[in-house]
Amino acid sequence: MKRTLMMNKILGREMRTEMKAMSGMKKKNENEAKDVPVFSQCSDIVKVETDKKPIPENEVPVLSPAHNAIDLEEAERLKSQGNLHMQKKSYQDAIDAYTTALKLSPSGPQSHVYFSNRAAALLSMKKFKDAILDSERSLALKPDYGKAHARLGLAHFLLGDYRQAMEAYTVSLKYDPDNKSSKNYLEKAAKRLAKQEASSDFVAAPGSSYSVVSEWDKSVSAKSRSTAAKSPEQKDTENKLVNRKEAEKFKLKGNSYMASREYKAALEAYSKALEISPDGPNSHVYFSNRAAALCYLERYKEAEADSGKSLALEPTYGKAHARLGLSRFFLGDYRGAVEAYTNALEYDPSSSASKSYLAKAKARLKREEESTEAGTEVSPLEGSTCGP
Repeated sequence: MKRTLMMNKILGREMRTEMKAMSGMKKKNENEAKDVPVFSQCSDIVKVETDKKPIPENEVPVLSPAHNAIDLEEAERLKSQGNLHMQKKSYQDAIDAYTTALKLSPSGPQSHVYFSNRAAALLSMKKFKDAILDSERSLALKPDYGKAHARLGLAHFLLGDYRQAMEAYTVSLKYDPDNKSSKNYLEKAAKRLAKQEASSDFVAAPGSSYSVVSEWDKSVSAKSRSTAAKSPEQKDTENKLVNRKEAEKFKLKGNSYMASREYKAALEAYSKALEISPDGPNSHVYFSNRAAALCYLERYKEAEADSGKSLALEPTYGKAHARLGLSRFFLGDYRGAVEAYTNALEYDPSSSASKSYLAKAKARLKREEESTEAGTEVSPLEGSTCGP
């Protein structure tokens, strides 16, 4: 059975080239409230502004058992007011309107739209970290809301975190496959990440996922190269170095396939790297990257196994802990997911995706326990992403 994505770290983000004017009155029986027109106010590279006025804190919402009809109607009016402020580029006024709507309806049927719209306003004000938080709050309420994934991607993109941007835009396109803006930004993020890695003057530390590694060329000393007669130990060392170089080539091929969403080809490339170097200094990265490809292919049990193999080689590798958590999350093992994401944050405490999924796993576990006591079942998840 296919599963509906609950993403993070990790975890989605839409920009169009021009704002569309709102048209018509809202339809009372619409399943989805009309969202803010999208815009292109931010350049690709900008500086993050320090917030002069703090935004009211809104924790990840918890669904309430009932919603006041009058409050819901007023919240919709405030959302429409916020949309008008967006048209006029009065972004702080728009934020205030959406914030008031969320105070009236923090977890109502359209609250995910309010969070996502406020994220759009925050993006226009170059408050990208706050936009990430609101996008994740939107997705906590409605995991399949493509616009929130797109805005999450844009915020990461403008912060220069191109890998996170790629992940969010990939998920966005799963729910909105014809969105040209998301396709363009996914391509931009992939190119910038590749350029960033290719132009690196230094060799990434062992275990750096999706990185260019060329250190192996320097590993054999000039003396050993020039020595005609080599000892068995020297020959063995050289063979291992040659294998590691070849394995790195396949890892980089896999990364390229991941960027172009060719997940089966990526899986084969990482598998080839592991055939060549099953226990080398970077083999834990190959297992972890293959787990990411398996998650995209919704083969969670295999992804869980590969994450475990990665951690057996390098227990402190945060990404492997996070992918283990994601695999267990979509397998319905919420207790195991909580444990894995807790470990992931121990080694990578700044990962917003891991923080988001840890909160979701805890919420799911709580619902599961409450449902068990009540004699009911928690509905299964659908869909997937490679996660953080």
